[in-house]
Amino acid sequence: MDSEEASPGGIAMGEAASVVAEEEAHEFGALNTLLLVVVMVICIICAYLIKVHRFYYLPESAAVILVGLMVGFFAKLLSSSRQEMDFLSFQPEVFYFLLLPPIIFDAGYTLRRKQFFQNIVAISLYAVIGTLISTFVIGYVTYFLGRIGMISIDTTDALEPLMFGALISAVDPVATLSIMGSSELNCHPLLYNLVFGESVLNDAVSIVLYHSFQRFYLNRGEVQDSLAILMAIVNFAVVSLGSVVVG
Repeated sequence: MDSEEASPGGIAMGEAASVVAEEEAHEFGALNTLLLVVVMVICIICAYLIKVHRFYYLPESAAVILVGLMVGFFAKLLSSSRQEMDFLSFQPEVFYFLLLPPIIFDAGYTLRRKQFFQNIVAISLYAVIGTLISTFVIGYVTYFLGRIGMISIDTTDALEPLMFGALISAVDPVATLSIMGSSELNCHPLLYNLVFGESVLNDAVSIVLYHSFQRFYLNRGEVQDSLAILMAIVNFAVVSLGSVVVG
C-alpha cells in the first residue's frame, strides 16, 4: 500500500484537539466581547456624569480616552497573552469602516445647511488658506529642526517635512464641537458653524496636499511643476465635490 490508514486512536485525538481549540476560541471571543460591552457601558456612564455635573474641563472624548488607557494598562499588567493584546489593539479597519461612517453621516445629516452656505466664504478661507499656512509653517519649522540636527528627518529638500505638515494639519475638533454644541453653553451659531465647516473641508485640503507632496517626493525630477499644480487642483475639486455629493 502506498499510504497507511490512520489509526482510530489518532483520529480521535485529532478530533478532541480540534474540539478543545474551538471551545477555547469561543471562550476567548465571549470573554473579550463581554469586556468590550463593559468598557462601552463605562464610557456611557462617564459621558452621562460629565453632562449631568457640567464638568466641561474634561470633554467626553477625553474621558473615553482615559478609560481606554486604563483598560489597556490593566490588560497588559494582568495578561501577557499575545492574542489578547492583538484583540484589544487599535484596528484601523474597524475604525474606518465601522466607527467613522456613522460619525460622518450624522454630522452631515444634522448640518444646518442654511447657516453653512451663508458662511461658505469664511469657512473656505479658514479651510483652504488656513490649512495652507499651517502646512507650510509646520513643514518648514520641521525642516529647520532637521537641518540643525534636533530631529531625524530627510533634509535633502523640504518635501518630507511638508508631508508631515500636511498630515498634522488635518484637525478633527470633535471635543471642541461637542462642548460648543451643548445647550447649556448657548454658543453663538456663527462660531459653531465656522468651526464645524472648517473641520469638514479641512480634511479634503490636507489629503490633496499630502498626496501632492508625496507624488513629488516619490518622483523627484520626473513630474513637472505645472503638471503637479494642475493635478493638485483637480484632486481638490474631485475630493470636495465628491464629498458633497456623497454627503
